[in-house]
Amino acid sequence: MIRLRACHALWPPGPRRHRHGLYASIALALLCLAPPCAAETTTRIVLYFGDSITAGSQLAAERRTTDRWPAVLEKISAGRFTEHNEGLGGRSTDSVADFDAALARHSVADLLVLALGTNDSRDLSPDSVQKAVGRIRQMIAHAHASHPALRILLVGPPNLNLGRLGRTKPIGPQRAANLQALNVAYASLASELHCGFVSFYGVVPPDALAADGVHPDAEGNRALARAALPALNALTNAL
Repeated sequence: MIRLRACHALWPPGPRRHRHGLYASIALALLCLAPPCAAETTTRIVLYFGDSITAGSQLAAERRTTDRWPAVLEKISAGRFTEHNEGLGGRSTDSVADFDAALARHSVADLLVLALGTNDSRDLSPDSVQKAVGRIRQMIAHAHASHPALRILLVGPPNLNLGRLGRTKPIGPQRAANLQALNVAYASLASELHCGFVSFYGVVPPDALAADGVHPDAEGNRALARAALPALNALTNAL
């Protein structure tokens, strides 16, 4: 008869408490060698306050809530962000009261995205950019006063396709100049007030603006989402 003595071969005789200590040491060593568990993703609520581009107003109605750029950003963030959309067609920066109401409706937001300026570009008065920046400054001040922990991303308005503009085509070059000036002014304001900033100017391909020269199609919205995601990630990493 063959007698199995594997246990004695592996573990020499000795007091049981010594064996228990050896078992514990091996278990601890194996635990240290195990790969670390993946960190659980925390979903942040993002309040988007913008115009028709933020709302996706010119997209097909059945695709609006999935193809507008904040919704695309939510999707490609892999669970890091969820969209609360307060975009409205025709909105300019002259909407501080609307902003205050939106802020009150979304008191649980972790981040705020301000995406305005496209409609302000139609104002050809000499101080149009200065007025727009002053209103954005008010919005940021109100947000900081009511939600001190809120992180803010200021978005510079996107480019136009001048050849596809409708009734504002005669003032297309002036609009483009205003949009560029707004991007420069917004970047400076964001630096001053310690906000994030991303410029959408030049992000949308001209072909994606073929409908009316202003509103991006689905591909244009995807381009905006890809441009904004790193900026939102940077703000979130600072939370």
